[in-house]
Amino acid sequence: MNIRQGSLLIIVFVFVMLGAQVVNGTSLSYTYNYWHHMMPAPHAYVPDRAIYGHHLGVGSFSNPQDLFATETGFLYILDSGNHRIIQLDSQGALVRVIDGFVDGADQGTLNNPTGLHVSPEGDLYIADRGNGRIVVLDDELHAWLIIESPAIQAPEYFEADFRFRPVKITSDDQGTIYVIATGVYDGILEFDAQGHFLGFKGAPRVTPSVIDYIWRQIATDAQKERMALFLPVEHSNLAVDERGFVYATAVGEGLPIEERIRRLNTAGRDILIRNLGLPPIGDFVEADQAESTMVDILPGDYGTYSVLDRVRGRVFTYDSTGNLLYVFGGLGNTLGTFRNPVALANFDGNMLVLDSLKNSVTVFSPTEYQRTIFAALGHYDTGHFDEAALLWAKVLELNTNYDLAYTGTGNAHFLQGEYAEAMEAFRLANNRTAYSEAYRFYRRDYLGDKFGIVATIVGGILLVIMWACRPKEHKRDVGEAMGEVAATYMAVKAWEEQKQRGFIVNLRRIYHGLRYALRLITSPFEGFWDLKHEKRGNVPAAMTILGLVVLTYVIMRQYTGFLFNTRNPKELNILLEIFSIVFPFFLWSAINWSLTTLMDGKGSFADIVIATAYALTPIILLNLPATLLSNFLTLQEGAFYHFFFYLSLLWALGLLFFGTMVTHDYSFGGTVFVVACIIIGIGIALFIGMLFVDILLQLFGFFVEVYQELIFRL
Repeated sequence: MNIRQGSLLIIVFVFVMLGAQVVNGTSLSYTYNYWHHMMPAPHAYVPDRAIYGHHLGVGSFSNPQDLFATETGFLYILDSGNHRIIQLDSQGALVRVIDGFVDGADQGTLNNPTGLHVSPEGDLYIADRGNGRIVVLDDELHAWLIIESPAIQAPEYFEADFRFRPVKITSDDQGTIYVIATGVYDGILEFDAQGHFLGFKGAPRVTPSVIDYIWRQIATDAQKERMALFLPVEHSNLAVDERGFVYATAVGEGLPIEERIRRLNTAGRDILIRNLGLPPIGDFVEADQAESTMVDILPGDYGTYSVLDRVRGRVFTYDSTGNLLYVFGGLGNTLGTFRNPVALANFDGNMLVLDSLKNSVTVFSPTEYQRTIFAALGHYDTGHFDEAALLWAKVLELNTNYDLAYTGTGNAHFLQGEYAEAMEAFRLANNRTAYSEAYRFYRRDYLGDKFGIVATIVGGILLVIMWACRPKEHKRDVGEAMGEVAATYMAVKAWEEQKQRGFIVNLRRIYHGLRYALRLITSPFEGFWDLKHEKRGNVPAAMTILGLVVLTYVIMRQYTGFLFNTRNPKELNILLEIFSIVFPFFLWSAINWSLTTLMDGKGSFADIVIATAYALTPIILLNLPATLLSNFLTLQEGAFYHFFFYLSLLWALGLLFFGTMVTHDYSFGGTVFVVACIIIGIGIALFIGMLFVDILLQLFGFFVEVYQELIFRL
């Protein structure tokens, strides 16, 4: 290798390392679509600068824990490790360092404070964790209220060894103080303006697991007492919005992830509006990935709120109905990323994020994308829907993946009576609730305009049905009818006995087999008996029915009405759909034959396959018209669609049960036992199969590692 090649290799290596560093330390911006897929988006905020203590001339910050910006243009940084508060003005210049206060005739100090709130009057509410108290200072730094442990006021609510360690604090316009304390699982501590303990607010609802429930049933009384004390859920941060509602974040294994962001009313009830399809939970992750852990929440204009995720260092902003507006931030060492973010603040239109490991405050400036989104929200909030629609259109020019912009556009069309255009916009947004409402009005207007045509078509269809169902004249006697049935039996028997069948004969066999399926589903006992003993069914007809079942499910996946089809059409896999029907079908048949052979079953494998296939006939007959019907229903009328779907499944399961009974000549009780054994056998077979596949994958991985090792050593 010459010098030139060596230099080129070094340059390439340096660029690769730099590229890796950029990837690992880049502020991401994205949203999620209806199917929880991450969609790239323009940046809502861009990092402007970072504020460090030595830049302000006060020395380095040490483990700062909170941040608060006032409407009067002051920023307060809680420098916890240095036991002080840094106050800045609107230009970011140092105003003062608060490292003590006047407590009557004495001089008070802070000890590892972790929570800070500033009232509109300039009063400082401090969670003085190290000293186990709450301190309220006026603008002249005189302590006019100090709250010690609430266990002193209300010992009946706390354990004898309770230690008061407040970590976060806020206050509303009435002077009510809300405090989060370490080790308190009964909710947020509430005090009045004079410091009197009022009780707990918004205790999170703990959902025990099945294992916890079983263990509680067999535990002793002493163990149950200890369980009652174990409540693994507590709040992590809180803030009060302009209407006096308390926003809070909670952590803990016992709380559903959808409820870890909360909005509490005066009664302590969680009234946060959540988008059921895309709830405000931060990142949507796989089962083996860490969920988002929210450590701060910041209410904004028009009912919006931002939450800070400590796990991935990202800020998520949601609107008043729980729709994700944008995401920014990330973990890393570059400007705009964090190592351990702990607090948020909105300062003069900029978003500020406090990092306790970097000991800095990162200032993010809003982009045109963010300002346009908020302008659209503002116009919609004030009832200027046309202006909002124009702004949403501008947002779509910047981000075509933005579902909320399509919803905003659809709302504007809907309010103007343009229901077809509204439906199209709501479809693009995957907003099925709004689509259903727009379709309801569109259908009403359409039927009103086309009533004559629609009435004629419906009347014609009814006449055809009545003609088809009219009573037939009985010109033949019973003997002739029985002779015809006997002739059919003889023809079927002759076909089955042929060793070499022509193409036409096979078509007739399949045709008569399919026709018999219509009789079997209404008379299962007689039908399954004739299916086996009179050879009214055959394997080709059974496979045809199985193929039609597969085709039915493919049609359902692709052509079910938009309101009831929540699958991503881009992910439709024909082979997977075929496998999802054919594999369970033959697995049931194989386990059925294996077990019933040992239990004096009278059916052969072919008999089981035929009976199983014929039992699936209702799935075809009911789901195909239900799929067509689903395109003309609203969400409120969806019960009709779901009725046909579940009726087809119950009907097929009933036929499968009776088919097993007749095919093997079992009693009712014996059939119940055999079916239960088959289901258990299927579970065991699946477990063994997955275990075998896992062993094969490990063996394959072992050979790959051996091969790679040999290649590297050679």
